[in-house]
Amino acid sequence: MSLRNPGAAAVVLAGTLLASVLARASVESAKSFVLDNGLRVWLLEKRNCPLVNVVVAVDLGAKDETPDSRGLVHALEHYILFRGTELRTGGQVSREVREHGAYFNAHTGEDLSWFEISVPAESAEFALANQREIVFNLKIDQTELDGEKAVILEELSQIEDDPFRYATVLAYQNLFRGHPYESPIYGNKAVIGGLSAAKLQEFYQRFFVPANCSLAVVGDFSLENMEGLVRRVFEGVRGGPFERPKYEQAGRLSKGADLQVEMDVQKSYLVFALPAPGFNHPDEYALDVLTEILGRGVDPMLLSALSGRRRLAETLSMSYQAHRYGGAILIYLTLDVGDVGLAKRTTTAFLKAAREASYSRDDYFGDEQLRAFDYLAGAKNQIRYRAFRAEEKGLSLAASLASFLLMTAGTARPPYLDSIDKVKSGDLRKAAGKYFSRSDYVIITILPKKKGQRIP
Repeated sequence: MSLRNPGAAAVVLAGTLLASVLARASVESAKSFVLDNGLRVWLLEKRNCPLVNVVVAVDLGAKDETPDSRGLVHALEHYILFRGTELRTGGQVSREVREHGAYFNAHTGEDLSWFEISVPAESAEFALANQREIVFNLKIDQTELDGEKAVILEELSQIEDDPFRYATVLAYQNLFRGHPYESPIYGNKAVIGGLSAAKLQEFYQRFFVPANCSLAVVGDFSLENMEGLVRRVFEGVRGGPFERPKYEQAGRLSKGADLQVEMDVQKSYLVFALPAPGFNHPDEYALDVLTEILGRGVDPMLLSALSGRRRLAETLSMSYQAHRYGGAILIYLTLDVGDVGLAKRTTTAFLKAAREASYSRDDYFGDEQLRAFDYLAGAKNQIRYRAFRAEEKGLSLAASLASFLLMTAGTARPPYLDSIDKVKSGDLRKAAGKYFSRSDYVIITILPKKKGQRIP
């Protein structure tokens, strides 16, 4: 089970990458269709490893929660993974999953939830039947729920003790103030503590319907046989019309925020959160490349800026999270408490100057061009490398396909890597000017608890 992992790669691949994957897949190795009950299905033959990977995605995330239901998606994820269905107890589910040698997990995000299983190819029918049962035949019992609530509350306490996770919660609450994305995907202790089986069952029945879900199967099988299996297992799930809730795109903040929190830590932690465009926005490609150059890879430009006469940051990571209704650029720094003030000023100044930086050899002339490092070419190669590596992982690919079906709703996308290749140095400066040269930064500082210490 996992939630958003700050500063790390997303649970699934960028949806835009899938267009490149499928462009290389032959017509004979991929197929998509919609069952009569509304379930969207994507099958992809991948014969390089004798595994079958099955992912059911649900168009349900933190965006769908209100202040009095914050944490219900997280609670459902726990209950589906660890408790019983109408047909089997949680212990029986766990035992049968282990007997089939399966990897079994789930994830929760701002927009979607995923339920995944990976099995040896000969157990494909079990994997399909298991996912159908846990997703569409859930039985919520108050005693079982109370047991899982205790686990969730302990997890929430652990998250509150994790500086980057807690800082990310605060960053999202301020970055998306007044928008559904301000709701923490982990949930609210008071809501979880008072949650009844009846309330969770009602929430579950509203969203866990085939027309609000997708299924992706990737692995060692023939398309004809797998399509027959999928239809036999899932066509019996009762369907019906479903009207998805619609939300406004996240707007710009009127002003930023600069918050300081003390925790029981030894180092200091800085999180910068900047408003960014959401999924399907044309600036997505330039920001992917810019994030790679500034805060990822072997020698990111921001780390170099923080390593002047003295090294201001011990660790740096940067990510661009493109959600359906808005996005966020997140920067994570670990540093000494005495360097916090200077690191904040240096980072802010660097980001505002990024609109004038040179990223490609084409930005230089004469001998300078020969000596300059081509950040743009390096970033494109890193993105291409990760894209091809990601294609090797059948489970991640299945999760991405299932997400793609829900997030794009049939919208055509250009091949991702082709779009990345078209990004020029001028596009990076334009994106930096548009998203980094603003005043609505959200900055969260986590400081060690030390009495009498002056905060820089």
